[in-house]
Amino acid sequence: MKKNQSQAGSDKPLPPKYKQIKTYILEGIASHSFTDALPSENRLADFFSVSRMTARKAMDELEKEGQITRINGKGSFVKTQKHYSGFFRVRPFKQWAEDLNVKLTTKVLKAGVIETPGEVAAILGFPEQVILVCRLNYFDNLPVRYAVRYLQTETAAGILMDDLTKESVNELLASKYRIDITRISQDLNAINLSKKLADIFSVSPGYPAFHFKRTEFSNDRPVSYVEYFMRGEIAFRDTFSPKLERSL
Repeated sequence: MKKNQSQAGSDKPLPPKYKQIKTYILEGIASHSFTDALPSENRLADFFSVSRMTARKAMDELEKEGQITRINGKGSFVKTQKHYSGFFRVRPFKQWAEDLNVKLTTKVLKAGVIETPGEVAAILGFPEQVILVCRLNYFDNLPVRYAVRYLQTETAAGILMDDLTKESVNELLASKYRIDITRISQDLNAINLSKKLADIFSVSPGYPAFHFKRTEFSNDRPVSYVEYFMRGEIAFRDTFSPKLERSL
């Protein structure tokens, strides 16, 4: 049997058409190409040269997965996420310390101006140089969070002269540099610490931790990228009213 042109040069079969449609929609949501209304089933069928039933199957799965909302007579829309788990809420870290009734202290491990790493340049959209701030947070002298943050020099060059052992970076951005964080994109993974990171936490390599990758936006302009590494055994308790939360 001859391979068709779409598979020429590759032994890996293409995914089913409905999965290709799902990927198209999810990538559009992730890149903010789709922020409200989504293409209709008829249009998706035309885009992918499939039946409307195939397009409907893709949209049915996206709805079941909580990615989209469908309204009879109006169409399909990106689902607004208004409910947050405690771990994903964005608020000053000192409030976590208050919840646990512990003393929060911070040590600056590194702060300066560097050439922008490739991955960070792609996320923030500026390839020249950035401010790098690496800080370690302690709860009662126990190292619990290591933060590696990148900021635009043109946005907050003076932040290197601020007391970063006491000040929240986001609070400085808002109060001193007039930069409001209006939206945050964030990923979370469970990891085992590498030797380098384990040394920072004074634990053995392979120690369990959480790894956050967070991009912070001001009016849809990325202004900061930060990676957080947090001890895996630290518990965070939170009480809040989801309906009163503003989506970020």
